[in-house]
Amino acid sequence: MRSLQLESQMTCASETTNEQMTTSPDIWTEMKELRDMGHNLGTIVVEQREKLRNMVRSVTPSEAEAKEQRNTVTDLRVELRVTKNNVEKENADLTAGLSGSKSQVEELQTESQAAELSAIGDRVTASEAENAALETRLSASESQVEELKRATADRPKVAFSAGLTDSRTVGPFVAETTLAYTKIFSNIGKAYNPATGVFTAPVRGLYYISFPAMSVQTLLYFYAYMYKNGQKIRYSQGYNAGGYETLSNGVSLELEEGDVVYMRIPASNRLYDDSTNHNTFSGFLLFTV
Repeated sequence: MRSLQLESQMTCASETTNEQMTTSPDIWTEMKELRDMGHNLGTIVVEQREKLRNMVRSVTPSEAEAKEQRNTVTDLRVELRVTKNNVEKENADLTAGLSGSKSQVEELQTESQAAELSAIGDRVTASEAENAALETRLSASESQVEELKRATADRPKVAFSAGLTDSRTVGPFVAETTLAYTKIFSNIGKAYNPATGVFTAPVRGLYYISFPAMSVQTLLYFYAYMYKNGQKIRYSQGYNAGGYETLSNGVSLELEEGDVVYMRIPASNRLYDDSTNHNTFSGFLLFTV
């Protein structure tokens, strides 16, 4: 376009030059200047055309890169949309899974609470049953205690214990002699007679009778006999080698009501007793039969 303008300007200049040649003597000088100007303009046009080609060549790759970048952006947008859809789907799945897990947790909690409540109910029931059993046993124990109280109240209480004497030497006697234990320590039931030294069973039952004895007669034997109803049932013997010598014995006897028990020493035998009570005669009822 610019080239056409230049050619038109040159044509006009040529016409003007022809006119000036007829009117002015310096026309050739001016025409020369115009030709030089046209030449310069042509050179400029060629240079501008070359620059334009270079610009076209440089712009063409840029357009290709821009197109590639647009395609890349388009691909990225598509990929971003797909990723967004996948993320939204995963979020939906997670939300659904979380909701299901929450429901399962709530269900498990409900089941656990129900199981705990059931276990507590079972323990309460078991405790109530145990309490009922304990109350039953307590009632039975109370009944047994009452029966024992009645039995104890009805059972006779028999016990005695007595010391021999404070006079030190007892014996010797010319014949076998019944010992009268005159120092009463206890005599529940009044079944022992300190004047005669005889215990009389008030009821039929099993009794325990004991008798320790002591002698200070050196190098001699000493004896203590237990009698029941005139029959010797226990024979105890000791030997004093020097100083104080003791013996002790006891027996469980089944006695009928009215049976008698007492202690005797043989003739020429000697015992020793004082306030420290080395010789005693004791007994008590274990149980009736």
